[in-house]
This record gives sequence, structure tokens and C-alpha cells, in this order.
Amino acid sequence: MDLFKVVNKDLMQIISKYLGEAYDQNDRLASNIKFNIPPVQTGCDYSTNVAMIYARALKKSPMQIASELVEQIKKLEYIKDAVAVNGFINMTFTNAMWEKFLAGINADKEHFGDGDPKEKVLLEFISANPTGPLHVGHCRGAILGLAISKLMKKAGYDVTKEYYINDYGVQIRTLVKSVQFRYEQCFGLHKDEQMPEGCYPGEYLVDYAKQLATESGNVYVGLSEDEFYGKLKKTIVNAMMDIIRADLKLLGLEYDSFVSETDIVEQGKIKKAIEYLSSMSATKTLEDGSVVNLPYIYKGKLDAPVGGSANEEEQEESKYSAEDQTLFRSTLFGDDKDRVVMRADGTTTYFASDIAYHKDKFDRGYTNLIDIFGADHGGYVKRITSAVDAISNHKAKLKVVLCQMVALEKNGEPFKMSKRKGTFVLLSDVAKAINIDELKLFMLSKSPDTQMTFDLVKVKEKSKDNLVYYIQYAYARANSVLRNFKAKFGKDYVFNSADLDGLMENCHKQIKEIVVFMAKYPSVILSSAEKHAPNMIVDYLKELASLFHSLWSTDIKLVDAENEEKTKSMMAFVTCVKDVMANALACISINAPEKM
Repeated sequence: MDLFKVVNKDLMQIISKYLGEAYDQNDRLASNIKFNIPPVQTGCDYSTNVAMIYARALKKSPMQIASELVEQIKKLEYIKDAVAVNGFINMTFTNAMWEKFLAGINADKEHFGDGDPKEKVLLEFISANPTGPLHVGHCRGAILGLAISKLMKKAGYDVTKEYYINDYGVQIRTLVKSVQFRYEQCFGLHKDEQMPEGCYPGEYLVDYAKQLATESGNVYVGLSEDEFYGKLKKTIVNAMMDIIRADLKLLGLEYDSFVSETDIVEQGKIKKAIEYLSSMSATKTLEDGSVVNLPYIYKGKLDAPVGGSANEEEQEESKYSAEDQTLFRSTLFGDDKDRVVMRADGTTTYFASDIAYHKDKFDRGYTNLIDIFGADHGGYVKRITSAVDAISNHKAKLKVVLCQMVALEKNGEPFKMSKRKGTFVLLSDVAKAINIDELKLFMLSKSPDTQMTFDLVKVKEKSKDNLVYYIQYAYARANSVLRNFKAKFGKDYVFNSADLDGLMENCHKQIKEIVVFMAKYPSVILSSAEKHAPNMIVDYLKELASLFHSLWSTDIKLVDAENEEKTKSMMAFVTCVKDVMANALACISINAPEKM
């Protein structure tokens, strides 16, 4: 039961009827009507600013409007009291309403907080080059993407998780060349030679090359680089993707869809996307009043780039050419300069491939797109959102979530990762070193755009500073209370909504505070989903755990061996707390342990 959804619906019926034409004819004012849950110490449960918003439109004072609305609001059966205070309307719910809400939590169980059905969403994340196993730097994006997908599903969105396989281009040629070198070493070649410059020297390729040699023998020895690439590129990429899938499973992540860049290229989708954009244009009025037609695609030159970029795609895009190139007029959509889609020699750019891929998303019927990029791709955001605006004719929206890298420390010193140098920390190694829940909750504890330093020691500490321990311990503690009931009364506690009768009558203020806080949960789910911010759920869990742990510093007796009926009432309350904790933990793929 979403308590405030029910209340808001009833209140809006009263408010809209009272306001009449003033409500119907002014959407802007209506959108400013707010309902909120004031702090517990205010003595009220709910408040609205509607009287302040409509005072000028109705030519009445806020207090007059509030006083008149109060009389109507008091007629709702679950409103214990409603008062006008400084132009606001403050309401108090009946105890029966709160108890009904708690019963609804247990009735809904894992569906508590579920949103109404909404549009479908395509969420693309990680999409790391298939050149080897994932490193810990990929963890944050993977964990973030999984959490966002689950939260959006919880909020009612139809979410598809997609991985774009970058299996075309220079990095794949480099991968295959690296495998060829290691494969030929298995048959005595290159014994005293260094790995060719720019190749990937990671040990995982040595292992894979040995496997290839065992399975295929020496049939590929002596092939030219192009021949080896033609025969084995697909096999090698599939092997790397198997490694990546296995790494993702360690995080509990399985994708719904995989799209190959090679397929995008070989099916002619890049050419088709450029042709499609070539057929589109926009008009612009110049300072002299004349109107010009500006095609989205045109031939021209760009100024030589200033500065550099650490991002490979941006380095490739910024290569200066004195010759005419084929450009996308992204400045029409707010970008700071137009972008190259085809070089003077007729080859297409990374950006052109991305345009084709995002057009493919739109052609599959997706208009709500989310991409999770590493922070080093920040300069790429405006051009790709511009492209989506263009290829969808403004019908699709792309939200890019930038995910900051995680700083690693090794022996107290910064430790940089590089697949080519073979000096990276594998995700699989980290997963073996610590509990996956510890890793997930750590990665989700801050906003995606916040930089983090990963400390393998602190993440294992059993203290309040260790979020996963603190939160999971609250859930385990709730289960311990229920086991204590069995120890005292010789039977398991079985939830019965009737046990809640009278719970809220003269209850301790901290019991009331926890109940009110649990009522906020559905709105937190919706907000965190729409803001793509799983850290809001972590913050919610941390606060709920804190409130629950604080009960042990009060005189509240959760289990009273002398009063079974009162204890049952408390067990019903504890069960509801446990249900909400389990619900929220599941939303971010964290386990809820019965014991710790």
C-alpha cells in the first residue's frame, strides 16, 4: 500500500473541486502544489502548500483558503485532524490509518513500492571492448547499471539491459594480433622476441593461446596477419565475451540483449544512418533577416583541435584534416562544434558507428534511452545526445549517466590500470578477495559522479563505517528479535494484521518515526529510479537501519515475556521493518542475511 498515493488522490479531488476553474485553467500553478512529510517533532503527519500557491489567483489570503479547505479535508475518514498554520494545511492521520498501512506492507511484501506501468527503456552500460577480462574499474559501471535497471523496473519501467560489443576496429585487430603472437609462441616461434609494440601482454592471452593451440593444433601457424584475423577474429571475440560474461555473473549481472558493432557495420547501418541524416535539414534566420536551409550532413573542414583527450574515441575524432570531410551539424542541437562522420578517404568514424547504433535503438521502438559512460567520455555526451535528437526527429530522449572512475591503491600508492601493459586488477580477483555485497554497496554508496577510493581493508571492517555490515546487521537483528519471540513463547511468530490493532496508540515516538519513514519508501523508489541514483536507496537503508538500531537505546521492550499480546504487536511491527529492508536490499541486489 502506497499510503501517500492514496492520500494525494483524495486530497487532489477535494482541492480541484474547491479551486474550480482556477485549477483547470492553470497547469503551471497546479504543478506547484506540493505535499510533504514534515519532521516528526512538528506533531503532524502531512502538509500541503496549496493555499500559498493559489492565493493570488483566488484573490484570497492563504489563511482563508487553508481554513476553507481544512473543513473539507477533515471529512476524510482517515484524517484525525487538519489545521491551517501560516497558510499551510497540516494534517494528522488516525492510528487506524497507520496500522492499515503497516498491514499493507506485509501484504504487498516484495511488491511494496512497485510503481504503475510505464514506458520501455533501453539501458546500455559497460560495453567494454572485448579485449580481455573486466578490471575493477569496470565494477562501478556494472554495479550502477544493474541497480538502475532494477530500480527502474521496480518503479514500473519496462527495462532492457543491453551490451554493445565493440568488435570492430583497431582495438580488435590489436587483440587478434596479440593472440597470434602468443599462439605462434606455443609452437616455438618468437621465443626471444618482445611482444609487438601496442599489443596486449596480459597473461589471460597466454592462457587463451594455449587453449587455442591445444584445440586446433598448428593449423594457423604461418598465416599472414590478415589471414589469421579473417579466420579467427569472431572466435577470439567470442572467447573474450565468454570471459566478460563470467565476470559479470560474479556481480549477479546478466544482460537481456547484446548488439555487435560488426553487425552494425556489415549490415550497412552506418551508411544508412548518414544517408538518413543527409535527407534532413533545419532553417535558420540570419542577422540580416534572411533564412537559410542548413542540411544536417555537409562537406567541410573543421578547425585544428586545441588540447588533447585521454579518451581514445575523442583522440580519433580530433585528428585534423586539411581536406573536406563529411560532417554532422551537431551545433544545431547545442554542441560546441560540428562532428566528423566520414573522413576524406571515405572511412567512417567511431561517432558514425555510434549514430548508427543509436538509430538502431530508435528503430527497435525505444524512445527512452540511457547510456552509462565513464567520466573520461564526458566530452562525448553532447555530440551523442545531439545525434539522438537528429535521428529521432526529437522523438527519443537520451540520458547519459557519467560514472567516475574508482581510484585504487596498492601498497599505499596509486595503482593505474592498463590492459595493454597487463597491470590491471581483475574484477574476478577482487570478487575473490572480498564479499560481493561489500563491493556493491561500496560502489553504490555515492552519487555516480563522485570520485571514490577503493580500500580493501576498510570495506571489510565490522563497524558502523562499513555500510554493508551496518545495514545487513539491522536486518539480521530484526530476525534475531523474531527468534527471541520463539525462545520466550515456544512458537514462531506468524504475522497477523490484527496484531497491529492498538500499536500506534500512545506508541513511543521512535516507533512512530520508523513507521512514517517506511511510508516514504515508495516515493524514494520513484525518485531514485527517475534520477538514476541508487545511492538514494543506500541512504534510505542507512537511515532505516539507524532508526531501527536506535530502539536498543530506549526503554522500548520488543519482547515482553509477561505480555504475549503486546509482544505480538511489536513482532508485527518488526516484521514490517524487516520486509521493507529486504525489499530495498533486493532493489540494489544485496543479500538480506538471517544471521550475522
